[in-house]
Amino acid sequence: MDHDRVDSGITVIGTGTAPTAVDHVTVTLGVEVVRPDAGDAFRTAAATATAVMAVLSDHGVQSRAVRTADLSLGPRYDFRNNEQVLAGYQAAQRLMVSLQGLASVDRMLSDVVGRAGEGVRIDQVALTAGDPRDAEASARAAAFADARDKAGHLASLAGRPLGPVLSIADHQGGGPMRVVPLAARAADSSVMPVATGDTAVTVSVVVHFAWAD
Repeated sequence: MDHDRVDSGITVIGTGTAPTAVDHVTVTLGVEVVRPDAGDAFRTAAATATAVMAVLSDHGVQSRAVRTADLSLGPRYDFRNNEQVLAGYQAAQRLMVSLQGLASVDRMLSDVVGRAGEGVRIDQVALTAGDPRDAEASARAAAFADARDKAGHLASLAGRPLGPVLSIADHQGGGPMRVVPLAARAADSSVMPVATGDTAVTVSVVVHFAWAD
C-alpha cells in the first residue's frame, strides 16, 4: 500500500460549541395602514412612523441606529365572490433598529406598540452576540479536539496507529448561532418580556489524518 497517497488515512468532522453573551439586538418594526384614499393612507402611515421614531428617541436610540428597510404605497385588493375588488390603498414602511445592549428593550417595544399609533407592528426581534470571535476560537479548538478523539477511536477500531494531520478546514455545516433563553427580565405585566440568555456558537472542522504505519 502507498501510504503517501493524499487519499490515504482517515477523515473526520469535529464539532465544538462555546457560549458567548447576547449583547446585540436587531428589531424589525413595521407600519401598515389601509385607507380608501392613497394620500390619506400615506399621511397616516407617515404619522405613525414619525411617532415610532419619537418613541425610540425617548428611549435613547440614536438616529443612526435606525434605517428604513423599505417603503411602499399601492392598491390593496380583496377577493369577494371569486372577484378581485379594490379594498383601498396600503401605505407601508419597515424600520430596522440596531442596538448594543439589551437594557430596557422590553419597555421600549411596549411603548412603541402603545404610543406610536395606528398600524404599527413588531415583525422580528433578533438577539445575537456583537463580537463572537473569542467564542468562535474556543469552539474551533473544541471542534479540533473532537475530531482528534473521533479519529483516534476509529483508528483503534481499525487496529492501526493514527498519524499526523495532513489537512484541516472549516466545515460550513456547523449551523448558525442560536439564542438560549434563560429568564424574562420584566416583572411588570404591562410589558412584553424579552427573554435573554447566552448564545451558543457552533463550529465544525474537517480534519484528515495520515496513518502512522
